[in-house]
Amino acid sequence: MTRRPVLRLAVPLAALLLGAAPARAQRLDGLVLSARDSTPLAGALLQLLDSAGARLTQAPSGTDGAFRLAVPGGGRFVVAVLRIGQHPWRSAPLAVANGLVQRVTLYVPDDPIALAAVSVEARSSCRVSPDDQSLIGNLLAEAQKALTITRLAVERSSGYGVQLWRKTLTPQLAVIDSTPEYVVGARWPIQSAPPAVLAAQGFVHEDSATAGHPNGVTTYYGPDATTLFSAWFLDTHCFRVLEGSGADRDAVYVAFEPARGSRHADIAGRLVIDRATLALRRIEWRYVGLPWWVTVEGAAGELNFVRQPSGLIFPWYWWLRAPIAAVDGQKRAVKLAGWLEAGGEATGLP
Repeated sequence: MTRRPVLRLAVPLAALLLGAAPARAQRLDGLVLSARDSTPLAGALLQLLDSAGARLTQAPSGTDGAFRLAVPGGGRFVVAVLRIGQHPWRSAPLAVANGLVQRVTLYVPDDPIALAAVSVEARSSCRVSPDDQSLIGNLLAEAQKALTITRLAVERSSGYGVQLWRKTLTPQLAVIDSTPEYVVGARWPIQSAPPAVLAAQGFVHEDSATAGHPNGVTTYYGPDATTLFSAWFLDTHCFRVLEGSGADRDAVYVAFEPARGSRHADIAGRLVIDRATLALRRIEWRYVGLPWWVTVEGAAGELNFVRQPSGLIFPWYWWLRAPIAAVDGQKRAVKLAGWLEAGGEATGLP
């Protein structure tokens, strides 16, 4: 009897990328340009703030620096501009009247985060936050910024082709069979459950048998664009910064692992961040707290990013691998029968 896992990679759907048409109400349309030479700032994150500084909505800038922010009502607002590797910038208060479209051009000065502040330390910290001013907090803030910009860019993109695959592997990771599929249109490639569900059940869920799956189903979730920075994940994992090595010698690693006392299957891994630009290169993770028969090296996943010349960032290569269990009827023992791997690679990026 073999029990095959389910891997939660998102199914690309072009219709989801188009989104709902903006309501005919007040909004803020604009351009964000470099104050140095008036060139468009692509891949910036624009956030609309109320008078108390609370974020109301956000959107990325396009290749031409254009952005559109829905405004919930008339009033005075501030636009915050977040760019990878740069300190946040805020506009002067802007007035938007009910039912009208306000157009604005924002000239944003360069204010790079000092490289001297990105030294490397080995000490592990738990319960950290992107909002604190520690080294780990600053690097997490840059990674969170990058993932937010990337997620919004993916959601608004069109013509984003993806080559998907699903492979069955031997216990030694040799390919038995592979099924390719090409699709146009993509959303975030790795799915995760809501943080509250992950907190209660972990990243691996055991579901009971059904008519379609008489042996039951084990579902493996990966970290999506928001899971890593949820309050639950930050409160239950420890982080440390390490020097990059090998092909990543010009990067730093932000390693994470579950804090002691985790009761469920969890993930440990690292964020790989470019030292010079603070851009997020990839996320690597492996599953921990799995049954004894699962080898540590096999159950894992990876999500790689590419930064376009325009400044926009997209996921370009990803995979997730989980064990296939088999039950020896004579010995009444579970053993590793192989691996199921699902992944994809972007083609024809915008």
